[in-house]
Amino acid sequence: MRGEILSYDAVSGEGLISGDDLMRYRFSRIDVGGAQEPAPGLRVDFVPLDDRASQIIPLLIQAGGLSPAHMSYGEAPLSMWAYFVRCIREKFIDGDGRARRLEYWSFILFNWLTMMAAFVPFLVLVGLSDDSDPMSALMVLSLLLPVLWTLFLIIPGIALASRRLHDVGLSGWLYLVTFVPYVGGLFMLDVACIPSQPHPNHYGLAPKRF
Repeated sequence: MRGEILSYDAVSGEGLISGDDLMRYRFSRIDVGGAQEPAPGLRVDFVPLDDRASQIIPLLIQAGGLSPAHMSYGEAPLSMWAYFVRCIREKFIDGDGRARRLEYWSFILFNWLTMMAAFVPFLVLVGLSDDSDPMSALMVLSLLLPVLWTLFLIIPGIALASRRLHDVGLSGWLYLVTFVPYVGGLFMLDVACIPSQPHPNHYGLAPKRF
């Protein structure tokens, strides 16, 4: 029979499974195959014995081909700045997996703030220049900084958008919708506001600890 883990207490090693037959079954950690820690929302296959479940096998490992090392439930929460830095340093071109709302909005926030900071040298030079003077070479050079920074953030931004789409159960290819005028922006804004799916999906476990 198949079902979904409703709850699990790591201290006692006991949990509860909601079977597809609408019945609930108690289980122990020793009944779960593999090194993976049971987690709420995880789909499993099991053998029912009265009101208990035995021979429990996590289905995501079978269906997705994931190893237990990739199945840790949730992740340690990071600060908004740490999420932004991770998107650039560790997941620059990584569109696989899932990204929670906090990670997405952290990138958007610091993308905007760093862009404004990159414009500061240009604005200072504009304020110091004479209105009668044409734009100097130094001013043109200072304008390159925000342009290059914008181009630099395009790739990690697309990768993050793909992971955010995965987090709500959608294909990363739907990011192409953002190129549709008006509709694309509203679509991505809607996706950015949708809560993470609390259960595992085709792209991995939920990044948020529920």
